[in-house]
Amino acid sequence: MNWIAWDDTLDTGHASMDTDHEELARLFDELRVCVESGGGKTSCIKQLDAIIAHTQAHFDRERELMAKFAYPKADPHEAEHAMLTRQALELRASVERDFIASQTTLAAFPDAWLAFHILFSDKELAAFLASASHDQADR
Repeated sequence: MNWIAWDDTLDTGHASMDTDHEELARLFDELRVCVESGGGKTSCIKQLDAIIAHTQAHFDRERELMAKFAYPKADPHEAEHAMLTRQALELRASVERDFIASQTTLAAFPDAWLAFHILFSDKELAAFLASASHDQADR
């Protein structure tokens, strides 16, 4: 079973954002496999590093879109990105310190961290981008 089951609920309607999100869901599922199969601390940290790197690149792409289209909620969205990044880095440090104790936190990490952000913040951003793109096309 996937930690993040990709379905229409998580689809924002913005192609590049959705592609990034689907890849992130796949990376989280690989982390699940690592944790559940006893892949060990080193393997799980390597997978967390892949998630963090992909996420940072994704956040950079969102930042560019928000700037390009003057997204009025860019500051709170960026603050959420900073919080999510900080949480991921803290989780990585926790896994590094005590892998066994952090496995419960790892299991809860994807839903709280990714799904919530997509369902609320990114869907709102995607709707704004669709409207802004449509407005530019009409000019």
